[in-house]
Amino acid sequence: MATSIRSLSYSAVRPHVVVTEDGRLAEKSVKNPKTLDELLTTSDDIDEIFHTHLPAFIDAHPGGPVPLVIWAHGGLVNKEAGVGYAQSTADWWRRNGAYPVFMVWQSGGMSAIADAVTGRRPVGARGITDVTDRVIEAAVRGIGGVGVWDDMKLDAAACSTPESRTAGKSYDGGGAWQFARALAAFMKANPGAITVHAVGHSAGSIFHSHFVPAAIELGVPEFESVSFLAPAVRIDTFASQLLPLADAQGAARKVKELSIFTMTDEFERKDNVKWAYRKSLLYLVSNAFEPEREARILGMETYLRRHDRLAAYLRGNAERLVLSKTERDPRSSSLSTTHGGFDNDPETMDSVARRITGTNAIIEFETVGASRTIEPAPEPLPEPLPLPVPVVPRKRGLCIGVDAYPGGDALRGAVADARAWADVLTSRDFEVTLLLDADATRDNIVQSMVSLVGSATPGDVIAIQFSGHGTFVDDLDGDEQDEHGPYDEAWCPVDFRQGRLLVDDDLAPIWDLIPDGVSVTLFLDCCHSGSASRAVTTPPTTDSLARWVDMPAEAMERYRELRGAPVAEPWQTAARERVVAVEPGRARNTTKARPAIIRREVTISACMPEEVAWENNGHGVFTRTALEVLSGGTSYTNRSFVDAVVAALGDQRQQTPMLTADEPLADTTLLTVGVPDRTISALVGGMPGGTSQTGKDAAPSRNAAMAAFLRATADLLEAD
Repeated sequence: MATSIRSLSYSAVRPHVVVTEDGRLAEKSVKNPKTLDELLTTSDDIDEIFHTHLPAFIDAHPGGPVPLVIWAHGGLVNKEAGVGYAQSTADWWRRNGAYPVFMVWQSGGMSAIADAVTGRRPVGARGITDVTDRVIEAAVRGIGGVGVWDDMKLDAAACSTPESRTAGKSYDGGGAWQFARALAAFMKANPGAITVHAVGHSAGSIFHSHFVPAAIELGVPEFESVSFLAPAVRIDTFASQLLPLADAQGAARKVKELSIFTMTDEFERKDNVKWAYRKSLLYLVSNAFEPEREARILGMETYLRRHDRLAAYLRGNAERLVLSKTERDPRSSSLSTTHGGFDNDPETMDSVARRITGTNAIIEFETVGASRTIEPAPEPLPEPLPLPVPVVPRKRGLCIGVDAYPGGDALRGAVADARAWADVLTSRDFEVTLLLDADATRDNIVQSMVSLVGSATPGDVIAIQFSGHGTFVDDLDGDEQDEHGPYDEAWCPVDFRQGRLLVDDDLAPIWDLIPDGVSVTLFLDCCHSGSASRAVTTPPTTDSLARWVDMPAEAMERYRELRGAPVAEPWQTAARERVVAVEPGRARNTTKARPAIIRREVTISACMPEEVAWENNGHGVFTRTALEVLSGGTSYTNRSFVDAVVAALGDQRQQTPMLTADEPLADTTLLTVGVPDRTISALVGGMPGGTSQTGKDAAPSRNAAMAAFLRATADLLEAD
């Protein structure tokens, strides 16, 4: 029978929490905290758990080993929610004879993404879920979801990073590593006093994928059980870190039983992330947060059966996989139908507790309030309101020019370029938006491009021009491997020194959403490849400036921080290396693997990858020549236009413009919609897992999807 659960005060819960920030413990703490801010954990506090609190609990529960439960919450949980859950459930574990320790690990900017997604209202009906969900995935990915998720992984790894003395800097080890070291020492001094159990909800499985092996390495003899609830860890990480400890034989078997509680794929698809995204959070993780799309996540039924070794392990014991909804027996029941509901589902929690305590005669769990993650219970979604479809096709342009770069990187002709392109486009009946100097921030550029693409309808023609610096940055997701090294090409907005760059991985999700029958042409008057830095030689004229900038070290570090890969401290480097090392399947299907069917943009660049884009006499060399060619009145295809610009530059040219476009688009007329419309089934049905929408339902579906994309993107920018 369930019993009332008592919520503990900050002071009372203090012996049951290990609070870390960026993986690290605090230097000072308060013995009797009265506020959340005062609730901190130091290494001395960890020692106190093992020297005072746990021994006292063991003395009060004679007759056998006491279960020590190490709980790790999900990645969308902030300190307040993590501590609140500990306050609400610690007493329940204690009444069942187990001593709980809650790892409250803060996961940085993940809450910004969560807040943005949760702020959305429903758009569309279930019939267009895949269309809407794909644009939400693109919005989250384009705004930096991968970097934010990587930052969360970095925090998880940093918690279990060992102490080090590197380059004159000392690091005492992550908070979980120090806890594991103290745990190992306690077990050595008190053999048979406790059994150790790890429980991880959602991204808590990522935390434990680093913590459990670290604890074994430090001398913890074994984990009696590891239980994952809706685990968000990658299967390749799980397979390299935990599965070998669970399916080994004899003394090498350090995890006696490992089990997974998660939903069937049917319920994963019926779940939602606060209305905006109409599948479970695990689908959003798989398609938007991981470096490669459709990453294999452990908690997704559709993937966990495809890994042979994992599937064989799960078949070895019926208790190892519990798919909700099921009431199979008292130790293997779960009725959660939302990703965030497992840690609040009585059947799931009672099953885990019975396994840990070794008895069915437990004090049953009582729901403790709202879920700690961001998903509500699914409810019927309303039909969408039809959005108006413009009858007259539009021509719209976005012209961007940056001269006033800070830090000695100023140019002299980029703003003039943007104004000149705007004049020419206006003369051709384009409605043009200008972003110049201080207005040309990364966020403004992204939001303007998203607005253009997201609100476009068949027949529209979009021209986007950028004049300014280009650069390259460290490739952080592994999709850039060429003879010049692992780098991503980047545009330099005016705020690039704050790490605010636009790399190809940011832009690809936007271009992938270009609607059927819409033309998007990019004119880039900047260097656009890491190899360009090797070509900066003698300027062609005395007043020439290269539109190329080497990333300052401070800007590169800030860029890495924003992308979840800082290296300022040795422990950060070590944690990042741990994250990448346990993801052998990482980034095998990103920008460079975009299906040809969705490459809908045409890019006309000022120079070849190994060349430099120059400016002189108040304009970019490419811009001046390109506009002279356009003024001649000749009708060009995309390909013939670039050929004409190259010819106009002559044999002694310092740079050679280039065209990047799929063949059908290369030979269509410049700045027109010249290819047959591709239906929405080509965009969505041609993708794995997609569904098609054709006929009269296609336009409202596309409009609803784009509306969701615009709203989510705007909120993500505001949250950031």
